[in-house]
Amino acid sequence: AISGYKVERSTDGGTTWTTLVANTGSTATSYSDTGLTRSTTYAYRVYAINSVGTNSPSNTASATTLAVAPSPPTGLAATAPSSSQIDLTWTAPTDNGGSAITGYKIERSTNGGTTWSALVANTGSTATTYSDTGLTHATAYTYRVSAINSIGTSSPSSTASATTLAVVPSPPTGLTATAATSSQINLSWTAPIDNGGSVIAGYRIERSTNGGSTWSIVVANTGTTSTSYSDTGLTHSTTYAYRVYAINSVGTSSPSSTASATTLAVAPSPPTGLTATVASSSQIDLSWTAPTDNGGSAITGYKIERSTNGGTTWTTIVSNSGSTATTYSDTGLTPGTTYTYRVSSVNSAGTSSPSNTASATTLAVAPSPPTGLTATAASSSQINLSWTAPNNGGSPITGYMIERSTNGGTTWSTLVAHTGSTATTYSNVGLPPRASFTYRVSAINSVGTSPPSNTASATTNVGTVALVTSGRVASDPLNKTANQQQLTANPGIWTFDGSARAAGIPFFYNEDAQGLHIGVKASAPGKWIGFYASTQASATPFPTLFHALITAPSRTIPSDFFNAGIYVQNAGANLNYVFCGETTSTTQTQWQVAEATGNATQATKTTVLYTDPAANQPLTRECTIVTNGSNYLEVFIDHNLVYRSTTLKQNMTTPFIFFLETQLSYSGQVLYGSFSNFYATTGEGVVVNNIPAAATAVQIVDPFGTVLATAPVNSGTATLSIGQFTFPLKGKIIVLGQGNVVLASSPGVVSIYAGDVYSIS
Repeated sequence: AISGYKVERSTDGGTTWTTLVANTGSTATSYSDTGLTRSTTYAYRVYAINSVGTNSPSNTASATTLAVAPSPPTGLAATAPSSSQIDLTWTAPTDNGGSAITGYKIERSTNGGTTWSALVANTGSTATTYSDTGLTHATAYTYRVSAINSIGTSSPSSTASATTLAVVPSPPTGLTATAATSSQINLSWTAPIDNGGSVIAGYRIERSTNGGSTWSIVVANTGTTSTSYSDTGLTHSTTYAYRVYAINSVGTSSPSSTASATTLAVAPSPPTGLTATVASSSQIDLSWTAPTDNGGSAITGYKIERSTNGGTTWTTIVSNSGSTATTYSDTGLTPGTTYTYRVSSVNSAGTSSPSNTASATTLAVAPSPPTGLTATAASSSQINLSWTAPNNGGSPITGYMIERSTNGGTTWSTLVAHTGSTATTYSNVGLPPRASFTYRVSAINSVGTSPPSNTASATTNVGTVALVTSGRVASDPLNKTANQQQLTANPGIWTFDGSARAAGIPFFYNEDAQGLHIGVKASAPGKWIGFYASTQASATPFPTLFHALITAPSRTIPSDFFNAGIYVQNAGANLNYVFCGETTSTTQTQWQVAEATGNATQATKTTVLYTDPAANQPLTRECTIVTNGSNYLEVFIDHNLVYRSTTLKQNMTTPFIFFLETQLSYSGQVLYGSFSNFYATTGEGVVVNNIPAAATAVQIVDPFGTVLATAPVNSGTATLSIGQFTFPLKGKIIVLGQGNVVLASSPGVVSIYAGDVYSIS
């Protein structure tokens, strides 16, 4: 029985065969040959197979497989030759699917292949090129192509893309022009709607000054995408038209619409030709020429400034004249003053810079009166005046006239006709004390003399009686304690050397609060010891008054005498002297005044000039000797004048030697005389000089108001005799005028010595 079939196939019309199936293993009498090539003719023959073997082949049978759609085109390329065209090229498919290619389907995408639109459904041609036109500039397009045969359409080719070329931008829009200042216009615009497919690189700006008839380039390329621009350096009050172009890499757009603006007006130029002419002492007239440029706005007035320091600082005298008049009169000015002026033009935009300056000086007048006159007493003889300089009337002050009145201003006398100085002070000197004066002052310049100032009055002070020269030549208050060795080492005014002593006698001394104690022990009757005030022996002027408080010892002397006194002795060869002191014996103490003449070693003649006749005379008394050494002698004991002579022939030449001396005729013990408050002065009176003419007398008044001495005034001098007092005399020196008015006084209680010289200031 049949067990299967053997199937053979030939692709060359039966010339050669290949076994397709060696044994189907089935009795089925059909078979499907798959996996064949499209549009191909195949021949077949079949063999029957049983257990014995295979028979001879059957008849042959042939069939041709059907055709299919072609394979896709290859090598698609896209090229942009312009801003609106892309050219495509491709290669026909390698397999037409068994049916001739009849055309191509072309698709385009504008989103990179996300979606597609059929550009050409079937070209109807085997051409492998295509030009896509009418495209948008600077736009990327993607393409694919499919082949078409009678069976159908192939799958798409690979894609190809190209971008159309860019174009110049569209013009900017919305251009506006706005005047910012007199020299600046600000432009603003909107970027073009279409940049032409290329980024805007800048803008070209053109300007016209004739309404658009002709144009000039302001900026060829701004180089920025900014859509604003400030055109500066323009002329004020001028209309400018503008247009703007957009620029990209392709080129420059057509111009925008035009926009115009007019720059603002400015302040005018300065006036010119300013002159200043003096009209009077209080007026200067100004004149000038209107400015050549009103700044684009009508002149509305002028600002006028004035300077009184040559233009260093300025004051506005008219902020806006409100008139186009080019003259002005400045009034109410100060005479003789130089004024400098400048003028500025004013319009609606502002004020110009100043014109040239011009100066003029008002005419001078006589000065105004000085002010603030004061009079102040500086002393008893001087009144000081002070005042404030007036307005000089335009001519420098050359001096002042000073007038004085002694009756409160009823009548006046010229004190100084012309001081010849600009000083505003004056001292009126040589006036009497306690005198009242009234003053007035007038200023003088080259034009004339001012009216007088206010009046001022003052009364001179009470004069001051001041010490000029002290009459004290030597003074030893003896208010210390010192022994003989200390006194020898530091003797003060005394020469503790026993130089006035008898030879070979012992002597002793010490000093304490009670005085200088001089002790002597006589080796024989009549021995003495004296202590010179030798440091004052050559004083100039020479002293003429000598004083000491003398104390004798108690009367314990058994016999003979002890004496102590003050001596005034000549310094010549002969021993001539005057003595005031005491002699103590066993019976009494007696105070005497004596003079002596002698030779070089001793007194040879002693004359007692005065002996106190009283009984029980004190051991302590004051002696004062006043002498000129020739014919004048006064002696005071306890302030009482006990002897006076103007006829003695003392033969005592100056300078005097004055000293203290004790003398003892008893050798049994040392006896001490004590001396205190010793002084020497140049005279017995006080002299007061420079006394004002109105003075009538000078007094010395003690602190209790007691008048101690009085003297009349003679030719400005008074001499008060005070030799009888103990010095220093405490009191005030007072100068009196009519009615006992105090014209001068010492400054409080002073210490007065005979011989003092005072003066009034």
